[in-house]
Amino acid sequence: MAEFDSEDRYHLRKLQMDVDKKELDVQKAQQDLDRYILDLEHKYGLMTQENAIDPRTATIEARLPRNGKVQTEELLKNEGKVAA
Repeated sequence: MAEFDSEDRYHLRKLQMDVDKKELDVQKAQQDLDRYILDLEHKYGLMTQENAIDPRTATIEARLPRNGKVQTEELLKNEGKVAA
């Protein structure tokens, strides 16, 4: 089996490190977004109303239950929103 020369190994490792750094940057950006959404939900009192902010559409929507048990009617209602 052929081996990579030291220059190619260096470039592969460097590129992998660049990818790892970008992944960390993405995680930080997601945490910043989550923190800002939390601040907005607190500011507008959405946490007590069981509402949440959808950052992609910048709208306030009903929050689905977090325990994994979702009512069939709620699923159908939300499915209709996606299909429309």
